[in-house]
Amino acid sequence: MLLLIGIITFSTTSSSIKSSTDDGWYYLPGYPNYAPNGLPDFSQLQQQDWWGPRCPDFCGAVSLADIFWWFDSKHEDQNGTPGDGVDAYPIVKDYNAPRTPEPGPYPDDHSFNNVNDNLTEWHRFKRGGELIERIAWYTNRQKDAPWFKMLGPLAAPYNGLKLYFGAKIWLREVGIKDQFKLRCMVKPDFFVINEYVRNNDGVILGLIGYDPEFGIWGHFVAVAGINSGGYIALSDPLQDVMNTSLNPAEHNNASIVSHDIYKVNFTSSRPHISSWCLSGYFNNTALVVGAVIVSEIK
Repeated sequence: MLLLIGIITFSTTSSSIKSSTDDGWYYLPGYPNYAPNGLPDFSQLQQQDWWGPRCPDFCGAVSLADIFWWFDSKHEDQNGTPGDGVDAYPIVKDYNAPRTPEPGPYPDDHSFNNVNDNLTEWHRFKRGGELIERIAWYTNRQKDAPWFKMLGPLAAPYNGLKLYFGAKIWLREVGIKDQFKLRCMVKPDFFVINEYVRNNDGVILGLIGYDPEFGIWGHFVAVAGINSGGYIALSDPLQDVMNTSLNPAEHNNASIVSHDIYKVNFTSSRPHISSWCLSGYFNNTALVVGAVIVSEIK
């Protein structure tokens, strides 16, 4: 499991979930070009050979990749298709994946292997690879260093700040920092998160929990939808409950999503760090202890 803050089997999409649930649901809208089912749901499990023991630590980078891809799709030609060779908005670019572009015919920012290509290796001290690996360079590259284990309880807020500042630097370097506002929140209120999602902001939640086998774990997830009655739908980098797949790389196709739904419990076992938690998360309870918000300035 995870040591840092950065988790039902039924095929569905966000649109079919919304039509089959109460009117209280709101999902981030889909864009027909490159994010047709709302927020993408990329996986952190697709390259364990090179991401290796650091693979679980990619949850923050994958969640941020979901959000950046979604914003990029919003600003692209809505008649475009993956592999058309057109790139009109800079938040996601073509990173020259080594394999033949999928689907093609041209390499571009929304080719599926531009999310990740298994032929490229991730290096902690070398920026390279595709979207997930490049974001990880900004947000994740020190987490396997020996000194990081010495942080103990401070690892959780450190991870949140790394994700926040990594996103901030990314937006600055692609030239659109003035178009977005970022917030890093501790102990976020559910109804505040509800407002951000309904405002079409990108929301990443920091979770912590306890497992008898692995001890205390932490994880990042992106919010795909929310119900003000006390439910939330997640794009989870680590598992796909609503839409399982034998091959995690299939989710590099942004039309394939698993927006996993959890009931919110407003009674927290640790009220000093969390005011709400997710019931049944990995057959347990996950405390929501932090959030990183990516808001477009309108």
